[in-house]
This record gives sequence, structure tokens and C-alpha cells, in this order.
Amino acid sequence: MATLHPYRPANSVRPTEMDRRGDAATPPNASPSFAAYAQHVRSVVDVALPAFLQERRDAFGVAVGGGALVADAFAALAVRGGKRLRAVLVALAYEASGGAGGASRIAPALVAIELLQSYLLAHDDWMDQDDVRRGGPSCHASLRAHTASEHDAAIGAILAGDLGVAVAQRALLAVDLPAEARLAAAVIFAEMQEKVVQGQALDVFSQGDASLGSRIRDLKTSSYTVEGPLLLGAALARGMDMPYFSQIQEFARPVGDAFQLRDDLLSLFGDPAKTGKPRGNDLREGKRTDVIREVSGDPEAASLLEAVFGVATPDETKVEALLARIVASGARDRVEARLEACVAAATRALDTLPISAPSRDLFAGAVGALVFREA
Repeated sequence: MATLHPYRPANSVRPTEMDRRGDAATPPNASPSFAAYAQHVRSVVDVALPAFLQERRDAFGVAVGGGALVADAFAALAVRGGKRLRAVLVALAYEASGGAGGASRIAPALVAIELLQSYLLAHDDWMDQDDVRRGGPSCHASLRAHTASEHDAAIGAILAGDLGVAVAQRALLAVDLPAEARLAAAVIFAEMQEKVVQGQALDVFSQGDASLGSRIRDLKTSSYTVEGPLLLGAALARGMDMPYFSQIQEFARPVGDAFQLRDDLLSLFGDPAKTGKPRGNDLREGKRTDVIREVSGDPEAASLLEAVFGVATPDETKVEALLARIVASGARDRVEARLEACVAAATRALDTLPISAPSRDLFAGAVGALVFREA
């Protein structure tokens, strides 16, 4: 790019190259101040989350049998964690919106958003039949070793997710804030769940309807990856402040779109050593992403798509040929341009947010971590 992007440090390279160096826990395109802030929030979550899960296990009296298996499978997934970026966004929005006490004050809410994420993963992994998550077994894969059948393992994964969303709600309501703030946060939390379930249902049953792509992305990804966490943090600080929420949404929605577009690109072109998935993974899984929609009208790509799309073990030479065609046809560049337009829209919205300059810098760093990531 000819000009330096405000969310991309001077020593970073163009994100389409997707071969940057960096620790997965500290995205290489995160600003130093955001990286330090994110690490602090992660440390709060990494202490509070296992303690809360153990407290609930003890309180419920789950010690043996199926209840213990389900609880332990879910806890193992939740504690293994990821980048904890949703929790970081909750804390960032809380402090930027005037909340006092920092991340430690709202630790139960940070635990809640991570438990919500783990609940969705437990169900999603079973739906996608993914046996590995976060470097370990998914819930249904973990339970398979202790059950009589695949059906029982699936039941266990569903119950693990159900347990996760229940304890997530309990954690959120345990935050030590005025009732008005907790009520506003509970409303936002419920809306996040509703939207992501609607998005998943649309994705599964849309029959590849290209016109629904943006709607699915808004519901399934932005709702609980960017917009939801930011609104949750704002609600904890200010209660149900709808005009302010609208300003947050103007910033969050294009960031959520850009996040999903980057995810689509990484699933096709990312470094397997960093993403943990083979190149072209979305092709094997038959996911009709924006990148696939962009190239689907290309005659040269059509036969290749037919040969590899939705095929679990495709001819790898044809996968690579299709990836090359996606680049040569300009489809990849068009998606990259759309991503950049989303970031530009977020930049304009961020300029109007009524927050302090340090908070604005942290918001900008969050965009770098979310959008210009490697995995």
C-alpha cells in the first residue's frame, strides 16, 4: 500500500502476504499499547475463569458420572482459551465508556463472554464434526472416549454447551455493579446469543444464497466478536445508553465485517503452521464465503470448484490450481479491497466516538489485532 494504515504499525508488511512473524497471543499488527492492555486483561481472565468454573462445579456437587464428564469436557475447552479478544473488547469498552476499577472490577463479565464463546464452540465443533479445538480435543471428541456411541458423545457436547451458556449467564449477573448496569448488560448478552444462533441457522439452511452473505456475517460473526463485546462493556459502564450504543455500532459493524473477510482469506491462503488448518480449508468444508462467491462466476474456476468444493479429501493439485485462479482472476484483491473499505469506515466512525485519546489509540490497536491477524 502506498500510505501507512492507521491501524498497521510501520514495521508491518502488507496483510495479503500473510507470512508475518509473531506470537499468536500478541498479534503482530497490534499496537504496543494495545498488546500490553490485552495481556493484562488476559491475565485477569486466566485467573478468574478456572476459579469460577471450579466454584460452580463444587456448588453443584458434580463429582462423578455423566455430570462430571460434561462439566470437565466443557471446562477443559474454556480454560484452554484463545486470544481472549472478546474479553479484551469488553474491558476496553467498559473503561473507555467511563467505567471505574478496570478489568478486575468486571472480571465476572469477562469470564461470561469467554464462557459464551466456549458454549458456541462446543456446539459448532459438533455441527462441523471438528475433533480439534485450541490445540486439544473438542467437547464431543473428548467425550467420545467415555461414551458408548457417537450419539452419546454428541449428546454430551450439546449438554456441555448448554451448561456453558447457563454458567455464562450466572457469571455476568455476578458482576459487582449497580442493577441498572447489570440489567442492560444482560439484555445485550441475550441479544448476542439470539443473533449468533439466527446467523448459524441462516448459514446452514440458506442453500448457498449469495444475497444472504452480508446478513449471515453480521449475525454470526460481528454480533458476538466485535459489536456485542463492545456494547456489553459500554452497558456495564453506562447502562442502556442507546445514542451512545449507536455510535459504538457504527464503529463495530465494519470491523466485524473486516474480521470475517480476513477469516475467509486466512482459511484459503493462511500459513497452516499458524492457522492450524490446511490451505484451502474452506473449499474442503464447502463454505460459500465471499471469496468463493467472488470467483464462482469465473469460467476457468468453475470446473475446479466442482472438483474440490465440499470434498473432504480433494486432489491437492486442483486445490492449489483453484487458489492460483482466485488470485489471477482478481477475486482475492476484490475481497482485500472490501476489507480495506470496512477498515476505512471504522476509522471514520472512531473519529466521532466521544472517548479519550488514549482509549481511541487502544480501539485502533484492537482493529489491528482483529483484522490484520495471521490466525
